[in-house]
Amino acid sequence: MAIRSVVLAVDDDPRLLDAYQALLEARYEVLTAPDGRAALDILQTRTVDVVLLDMLMPGLSGLGVLDALRHLGIETNVIVVSAVNDSETALEALRLGACDYLTKPFHLSHLERTIRRLTEHGAPAVEPPSRPSCALPHALIVSADLGLRASLAVALRTRGRVDAVEDAGAALAVLARTRPSVVVVSEDAVATAVRGQWPAAPIVVADPRRPDFETLLPAIIQALGVGHADVRHFAGPVPRVIAHVSAHFRRTTVEAIAATVGLSTRRLASVFAEQMEMTVTEYMAQVKLEAERPQLTKMVRRHAFSTVTSYRAQ
Repeated sequence: MAIRSVVLAVDDDPRLLDAYQALLEARYEVLTAPDGRAALDILQTRTVDVVLLDMLMPGLSGLGVLDALRHLGIETNVIVVSAVNDSETALEALRLGACDYLTKPFHLSHLERTIRRLTEHGAPAVEPPSRPSCALPHALIVSADLGLRASLAVALRTRGRVDAVEDAGAALAVLARTRPSVVVVSEDAVATAVRGQWPAAPIVVADPRRPDFETLLPAIIQALGVGHADVRHFAGPVPRVIAHVSAHFRRTTVEAIAATVGLSTRRLASVFAEQMEMTVTEYMAQVKLEAERPQLTKMVRRHAFSTVTSYRAQ
C-alpha cells in the first residue's frame, strides 16, 4: 500500500476546512487546524508534506506561523491560500519561506496541481519514452530575461513542474539532481553548457529579443509530451497573453491585454481561465511574484530578521 502524502489545512473557517477534507482526502491524508497555534502543535509532532495556510486568523497570523516555522527549524512546503490579494503580503510570505501564494477564490484544479507539484517533486524525472511517466512533466527554464523566465514559469506550472533559473551555473546545478522533460534556454552558450553535461538534453531555444510564443510554446509542449500523455497545448489568445505579460509584466492591465489580443475583457477572462485555471489578474500577479523570487532569496541570505512571534518562548 502506497504511503500517502500528508496535507495540513489551516484556516479559521470550519466550512473551508471541511471542504479541503472532502476535496483532498481521496488522494492525501488531510489534517486540519483552526488557527496558527494549533497548526504549530501538529507540525512539531507530525511530518507534514504540504501546509495550506490562511493569512488572517485570530491569534497567530499566517505570517506569524511562517516566521515560527523558520525559527523552529521545521521544514515543510507551505502554500498560502488567502483572501488578501496584496503584493506586499505575498512577497513577505515568500520571503518567510512560502512556496506559493494563491488568492481566494481559487480554481480547485490549480490548488490540486500545486499540491501535486510539491508532493511529487522527488519522483523520478525520466521514464522510458515508450510509456507515459508517473511523474509530472518537468521543464527547466534558463534565462536572464526576467519577463521571459517568469511568464513561462507560471504558465508551464499549469502543465507540470518547473525549475526557473538565471544562468548556466544554476542550470547545471539543477541537472546534477534531475533530468527534466525539456530545457528552455535563451542563449546558445547555455545550450552548449547543458549539452556538455547532458548530451541528449531536449533543448528548446527562445530568442529573448523577440520571443515568438506562437512557435515557442508548441515546441515546449511537444517536448513535455514525450513520455507524458495528454499535456495540454496553449491555444487561441493564450500565447499572445503570455507574450504581452512577458514584455510588460511590471506595468500592464487586463484591459491592455484584452486590447492587444482583440477580445473583450469578459471573453478573455473566460477563454484564459478555461485553459489556465486561473484568472488573467492572478496570472499577472504570479508572474510578478516569480520575477521577485531571486531578489527575495538574496535578501533572506543577506539579512537576519527579528522574530515577529516567538512560538518557542510561549
